[in-house]
Amino acid sequence: MNYRYEVIYFMYSVFLKDKMGGIGVKAKLILFVVLISTIVLGTTLQRSDEYLQRQNEVKLAVEFFLTFEEARDIIMKHYPELKSDEEVRRFIVDRDIQRRTIDGVEMYFGEFEHNLFTRDPELVKREPEWSAANTLLVKYLLSEYGPRQTPFANFKPAFSPYFNPKDYLVEYTVNTERSLLPEKGSLKIWFPLPLQTATQENIYILEVTPEEAVVGVPRIDGDIAYVLLEFDLSDLKEDLNISVKFTFRHYQQQFDIDPEKVGEYDTESSLYKNYTKSEGSIFFDESFEKLARKIVGEETNPYLQAKKIYHYVVENILYSYMAHVAIEAEGIPESVYSFEHGYGDCGTQSIIFSALCRSIGIPARAPGGFQIFTGQLGSHFWAEFYLPNYGWVPVDTSAGQIATYTLGITEDERQNFIDYFFGNQDPLRFVVQNSVDFMPDERPADAQFLEITLQSPFIESEFGNENLGVTMTILDSFEMKTILLR
Repeated sequence: MNYRYEVIYFMYSVFLKDKMGGIGVKAKLILFVVLISTIVLGTTLQRSDEYLQRQNEVKLAVEFFLTFEEARDIIMKHYPELKSDEEVRRFIVDRDIQRRTIDGVEMYFGEFEHNLFTRDPELVKREPEWSAANTLLVKYLLSEYGPRQTPFANFKPAFSPYFNPKDYLVEYTVNTERSLLPEKGSLKIWFPLPLQTATQENIYILEVTPEEAVVGVPRIDGDIAYVLLEFDLSDLKEDLNISVKFTFRHYQQQFDIDPEKVGEYDTESSLYKNYTKSEGSIFFDESFEKLARKIVGEETNPYLQAKKIYHYVVENILYSYMAHVAIEAEGIPESVYSFEHGYGDCGTQSIIFSALCRSIGIPARAPGGFQIFTGQLGSHFWAEFYLPNYGWVPVDTSAGQIATYTLGITEDERQNFIDYFFGNQDPLRFVVQNSVDFMPDERPADAQFLEITLQSPFIESEFGNENLGVTMTILDSFEMKTILLR
């Protein structure tokens, strides 16, 4: 998902699963009390409503930093036929350019220029250089990972959709000047880690520095993966220097699904109940179900229904960078925003795909973290829907949609690229969470810039963070580096 505002237990659970049955009741009770105490002590920091409201006000404004004059100049650069402010304002309304009033002044979404292209094929034709990088990406992904390009050395086994593994080394660093941080109080930082999944394994935490700041152990299973560091700022004499280094393996996916072999859902299972309900960002109501029923028509097979919904999203939900932070601060579910406006980026599209599937009884979710298309981490989300006898099947509407606003490719390449991202996925991924809205067990007391996803670190500061100043300071020095090992 292009959640752009980054400016601003596996080992543990294995121990419990393997060892719990082999220790006495007294030891179990002691361990339970220790765990509960840890949770209680870890959540003692409380925030007043007024404090959180100040943080929320920052979130509402941070993505809207262009004045009308600046927005007008951008628009007229690409649409010189617009001659007056009145024509520009009419264009802004017609194109539904994101804007909001801040301190009595209408301000415009800072990333809207990109959206002019993804929403207007004629503009792409007039300025073909804009899509040059997309052309290279489409051709590269098709040649490397398309279903007809499976290299012999990594031949896909008939019994599994997972093959062609890639190993990655990732390092995070934070280097923040001591003078920019509060003099005292606690500081907590949550860093995203790779999540143990069917498509991602061999996760090794090589280094966390300073080691003594780590709280508990890194969590790499469950629904969201992270490592938590905590500092007592009274003891911090030098600059804040942090390094987190890890490796993981991610597999390519290629599902060969026979619609006739899709089993029946166990509607009483926890999986079915959890992933067909309306909740959080993946909200739906009868209007979603009405649209989904219209999309699928008379089709009753869940695989073919999901395929129809995939193509609907690709063809109708226009790709657009989103003001996610403000949308979250306003309490608007992403699925509702996309349903009402007809656009969205990778996260929003994945969410509305999931909501439409759920509304007609197909379990679906929006996992994500990062893509590694260019060799470095780029924030990204996609979707998955569940099929009996097959498991979680990947869907990436926004990746497939790239071909719809790209020049320099054939119509066969365009259609093959769109088709590929339903039921298949490249290995250039880094999964952090199984779906949106999952939060760490030790939930931060401070508001986060974007709480539905852990892509840049979550930060909690006991003092001096009312306006998210500490958060911005640390994120400003946060860097990520990625190396493909094989």
